[in-house]
Amino acid sequence: MKYIKIVLTILIVLALIFGGYKGYNKWQDNQKSDEQKLIETLKANEGLIIELSTELAEIKKRVVGDTLKETVVIEEESPTYESKKEELIELRKDPEVNAEKIEVARIEFEERINEFQESPDKILINTGEDKIVIYEDEQGNLVSLESGITITRHRELSLVVPILVEEEILLDKTSYNIKAGGYYSFDNTYGVIISKGIFNLWDYSINASLLLSDFEDFKFAIGGDVGYLVRDNLEIGVGYSSNKEYYIVLQYTF
Repeated sequence: MKYIKIVLTILIVLALIFGGYKGYNKWQDNQKSDEQKLIETLKANEGLIIELSTELAEIKKRVVGDTLKETVVIEEESPTYESKKEELIELRKDPEVNAEKIEVARIEFEERINEFQESPDKILINTGEDKIVIYEDEQGNLVSLESGITITRHRELSLVVPILVEEEILLDKTSYNIKAGGYYSFDNTYGVIISKGIFNLWDYSINASLLLSDFEDFKFAIGGDVGYLVRDNLEIGVGYSSNKEYYIVLQYTF
């Protein structure tokens, strides 16, 4: 019966750690912006073209190597700042007849103004004959104050979403350094151990650990141990606990 309790306790602890790990991953994924999720999809499927539609433009995005390539087409009939201004000028020639249309056009015109003012990035392009103003919308897409414009932009992925670079570095490492397994002390005490990696150097790690023993009364102890990575995420180590016991540990890193 005692061994059954040990196995059940280990299974429960592992289930809790696995559930917490999955829950954290889901929470972290929810914190990502729509643009980051889109770019991750494009990077995982290089050559794939994603087409988006906004109120002002038709947009195509794809990833080639470490570059995000975007093409934005603002059609002539798009409700841009300039087109709404021209519409208002025309409607106000007969304000009584066009009262309702003027109100609708005015609201759209003000939306364009607010969108432009709140944009974090504005660019003025002087073509010699004309001046074209480009800015970023709320989704980070380049649009223009004028209709009938095509915009092409190439950006390095690390500049668009810097966290992508960090995630690539972490893929081959343990992200959280949470470990769980079993331990046996030289005073014939054994039980479940849960650890948090504090410091890693090559295949060695220093861990702070919680030791659970005596599964009838559930006794606890705090320990510190040095582990060696045997293979994959399996680690063996030795440590010393607050019960003044030396112990050996075999645990798996999540």
